Amino acid sequence: MTASDENQHIGLFGGTFDTVHEGHLALARHVLARCRLDSLLFIPAPQPPHKGQPIASFFHRAAMLEATLADCPDRQQLQLSLIEQELSTPSYTINTVEALIERYGRNRYCLIIGADSLLDLPHWHRATELLALVSLIVVKRDTIGLPALHQALNSIDPSFVLNQLQGKWFGKNGSTVEYLADVQLPVSSSTIRAELSQGRIPAMLPPAVFTYIEKHNLYGWRSSP
Repeated sequence: MTASDENQHIGLFGGTFDTVHEGHLALARHVLARCRLDSLLFIPAPQPPHKGQPIASFFHRAAMLEATLADCPDRQQLQLSLIEQELSTPSYTINTVEALIERYGRNRYCLIIGADSLLDLPHWHRATELLALVSLIVVKRDTIGLPALHQALNSIDPSFVLNQLQGKWFGKNGSTVEYLADVQLPVSSSTIRAELSQGRIPAMLPPAVFTYIEKHNLYGWRSSP
């Protein structure tokens, strides 16, 4: 992505990606098509504010993402951004978005989060300002439904109005919050790490990532005797 790409519709998929897996890719592709994005940025966090220190270093997690995306036929649309490496920690999302706007201009940025993260959004750093800069794409998580999401969103900015038929909230500044009930992550990174530590090759792990893990002895990987 370059500064000349202004006015693009860009998805922001942040996280620790400790480790990246096929579920992340499937979710990204679904959102890319469903929400008609021009591109989607995977943004690994050096130190997320709401989680403990990742197991693998930022260098390794970024390298695994890079290896994964290099093998993707849609790598022109699924891209890696290391912008948070340049920012202060912890990795507050508002700082990332402001840095992206400063570097690439005022594109239409859509932050992809789970429904559980939306419930926690009132506690995020400068949450009101964040909602003024980005739209949200909210992915289904567990049994969290529209009423709970509406309450969380309303506590940050009461101006958002829900259109239940569309499953989308509309804000006064043009931002939207779209709820996708038809997709969710099928597996967690912690489950994959547990399988690796037990000497099993997880089915949802991209081959390039497993090769990297094996080479660098990550996550307690040991082959079965």
